[in-house]
Amino acid sequence: MIKYKFLLVLLIGISGFSQTKVIYNKSVEAYQNKDYALFLKLTQQLDSIRPAHPTFTYNLASAFALNGKSTEAFSVLKQMILANNTVAFEEEPDFEALRNSEGFQFIKELKASQNKTIAQSKFKVSLSEKDLHPESVFYVSNKKLWLASSIRNKKIVSFDVASGKCIDWFVDVKYSVFAMKADAKEEFLWVATSAIPEMNGFSKEMEGKNEILKIEIATKKIVQRFSVEGNHVFGDLIVGKNNEVYVSDSAEPLVYKISNDKISVWKDFRNEAFNLQGITFDENQTKLFIADYLKGIVMIDLKSKSHSWLKFPENATKKGIDGLVFYKNSLIAIHNGVTPIRIVHYKLNKENDKILDFVVLDHNRNEFNEPALASVLENKVYFFANSPWKLYDKNFVLDTPKLEAPKLFELSLE
Repeated sequence: MIKYKFLLVLLIGISGFSQTKVIYNKSVEAYQNKDYALFLKLTQQLDSIRPAHPTFTYNLASAFALNGKSTEAFSVLKQMILANNTVAFEEEPDFEALRNSEGFQFIKELKASQNKTIAQSKFKVSLSEKDLHPESVFYVSNKKLWLASSIRNKKIVSFDVASGKCIDWFVDVKYSVFAMKADAKEEFLWVATSAIPEMNGFSKEMEGKNEILKIEIATKKIVQRFSVEGNHVFGDLIVGKNNEVYVSDSAEPLVYKISNDKISVWKDFRNEAFNLQGITFDENQTKLFIADYLKGIVMIDLKSKSHSWLKFPENATKKGIDGLVFYKNSLIAIHNGVTPIRIVHYKLNKENDKILDFVVLDHNRNEFNEPALASVLENKVYFFANSPWKLYDKNFVLDTPKLEAPKLFELSLE
């Protein structure tokens, strides 16, 4: 048994923490008592409560192997390696019965293949404001204006796409700036902001506070503010042709809608989702796609509000999607919650409700640490490759000596 196996790393904010811990402790006891049937039952229960958890997933693969269920063990190992190719499973005693099989050799080869580097996007420019900590980029076409949001410095900057020189564009912001999107006529910029510990000036009293800002682009003035009571993190938003705005909440799996000058819950995923992230329309704006960091991508019919979770192809992982944009019957997804980080092009059917195939566009690149949200401009995707989320310590102090200037990348889709 390797120590990784019983290293319990629980997701902050997971529902039923106490219950989960009790079940986990019982599973450890069952394993130590060699009651492998009970160990399997409990690890399956844990996996259903919190899918794709590194410890729970590893233990589930072990439990299947110890109960002679090799097919199931290989299936879990495969998904585990696709999500994290650093897991050292090769010498695990629990997999001894599988070690000489073709399936085990396939998993080892799959792990090795995950070290391959694919580099299709290209470096565009470095920004002059080193500690900006950008989350999203947006281009206002009618103003020829490039904008970047700041998590750390609670503002929006404009920048020259040739030189990278930054100028404060909007600073009347209370919280970290996540997503930015304009309406169809580019009269207003809609901005998602939330209070998180990584921002300057954060205090415990601010935790969970949020605002959606509607800013008039011509005057740079706020015309409306929308907020919701409780603990919420508004991570991304999208603006429809009718100026209705849909917002994803990363703290609670809820989708909000702003319509008729009011914000309200539009879709409640608390019984089936975990951590909502990127949000985008299809080209006709009849469907809404939302990424969940653990579960994949949900497709919602805007008229009926019915939804379904997209089934992912073999050799693709649904874990760790943050940025999500739509382009010509396909979805471009930034998987930053996996190792290695990758950008994937998911091809959809004509109805845009099924994934037919996928192509990895970027994979295992040293420059990617870590990309987050993206924007589509004509036939190209733009994103910052190195938002410094991993450079904060446990007290959310940024390791500034390790900071690099924010790097904007460009990915051609043609």
